[in-house]
Amino acid sequence: MFALLALGVVVPYELIVLAVSGRNPFDTHASTETVIVLTLLDSLLVGGLISALYVHALRMIGEGAPARIAPVMTRAVRALPTVVAAQIIATLGIGLGLIVIIPGILLAIRWAVVAQAAAIENENWVEALKQSGRLTAGNYLHVLGVLLVSGLIAIALTNGAIAAVGTRKTVQAISVGIAVETVARSFVALTASILFFDLLARRQVLRGP
Repeated sequence: MFALLALGVVVPYELIVLAVSGRNPFDTHASTETVIVLTLLDSLLVGGLISALYVHALRMIGEGAPARIAPVMTRAVRALPTVVAAQIIATLGIGLGLIVIIPGILLAIRWAVVAQAAAIENENWVEALKQSGRLTAGNYLHVLGVLLVSGLIAIALTNGAIAAVGTRKTVQAISVGIAVETVARSFVALTASILFFDLLARRQVLRGP
């Protein structure tokens, strides 16, 4: 189910990008403007939607209900505006913080589960940012470790696929690119969603019954 949810987002997005810009999933040869626009769309819209889908699917599974694609998609799409808004603010804050490096890293850790918080518990981006901050407080090394491991695995998958098929606009390269991107995104999104519920459980234990 998780693979189908990710494919339902990645395939249309990559085919639209290919049709409009001629850029395949592994292609790094593009203008600076194109790279910036695609990176923002990729992170905020595509990444945000997959995160919302996964966290709602996990929540349904955790509640003992069967996680069906239709209700998961309905809940995720409904939460998407809040998720995107929260991610925009988080991205801007982290980007500004990275100018002096350390503040940006700290903000990236603090807002590591902002998309999940926005999708599940909050009706506005302000509360999503606050909730992510509350959940990650006291768990910075744990969160940093999870982010590094998941990020490195995703990068390794992508680099391995590029080495295998290259960046040509062939059917094989595009198909492999979409498949590997789906796997990498699934791993990162699923890891972040599990991290969200892990941090939520830790906070509830600290607060007590």
